[in-house]
Amino acid sequence: MTQRLAIRVTMGTDGKQPKRELMLDGYKIADLSYVETLEFIMQATSSLRFERRDSAQP
Repeated sequence: MTQRLAIRVTMGTDGKQPKRELMLDGYKIADLSYVETLEFIMQATSSLRFERRDSAQP
């Protein structure tokens, strides 16, 4: 199974600044700042609270 959604991190041309990119199916969708990355992670984590914990229930 391949990853559908990912955040790719590479180093900038100076070799010191990280460059974050939002990837979907292997294609770059957007550049992300540090804060945007944190917000995305918080939102994704928060969305998991709606998952059922007991998989035996219909």
